[in-house]
Amino acid sequence: MFPTSRAFPWRGRIARLRNGLPIEVDGRDMIGREILRQGCWEWGTFRFLEEWLAPGMTVIDAGAHIGQYALLASTRVGSRGQVHCFEPHPGLYRVLRRNLRRARCTNVAARFLESIDNVGGASFRPRDAARPGPRVRVKATTLDAYVAAKHLRRVDLVKIDVEGAELEVLEGAARTLDANADVVLIVEFLRENAQRFGRSVEELETHLKSLGFRLFSITVGGLDAYAPVTELGVNVVAARSFDTVLPALRGPAAAHLLMRLAGIAPASS
Repeated sequence: MFPTSRAFPWRGRIARLRNGLPIEVDGRDMIGREILRQGCWEWGTFRFLEEWLAPGMTVIDAGAHIGQYALLASTRVGSRGQVHCFEPHPGLYRVLRRNLRRARCTNVAARFLESIDNVGGASFRPRDAARPGPRVRVKATTLDAYVAAKHLRRVDLVKIDVEGAELEVLEGAARTLDANADVVLIVEFLRENAQRFGRSVEELETHLKSLGFRLFSITVGGLDAYAPVTELGVNVVAARSFDTVLPALRGPAAAHLLMRLAGIAPASS
């Protein structure tokens, strides 16, 4: 059992990701349960990153939770690459740091309350205003300011999962996105979360397209043509060129996606 407190009643246990790295999870949390069951959370996104990331890349993970994607990215970008991850929840941040130390991820820089059944749902805007839960003051910055302060010469991938504040993150990354034409984004589209900020997934879609990004939905079968989001959430890959995402697609998957984009193949179920 790992350190716990009344404010953050974490019951940690060690699981293994699909790539073999150890990761501390809480089996009562839905993300922890899924990692224990199948070795990862969000299998489609995990597989995309495992196949697309390459040595020497620079990755930014906004909303790192306990570090699944930071751990994965660390192994894929190697000693010549770097990962910069952010997690504002103090309890999760401590777990994140333990996971990075345990896996010896020396190429990762980690920067600094909802109920235990979904600790990944902590947000700057509570889901229920009448029951906001514990509050904690955190220091925030923009990606543009962080990239400038760290003198990052390039950014290859930005993963944004910030429980409704995705547009705010993108607006604070304008210079970074402009300076990195080939950057790939993975953005959570979840209508309920966007509405907490007075936003919509349609605004998020429009904003990304205005910056020249093409959108692709991540499914359990791989990348698919983007379809408007209903009530269910989906992780969306955004890239300015189809060629940029091709390294993550094996032959049949690339052919299927090209046919879907051309309107030839039927929609996936």
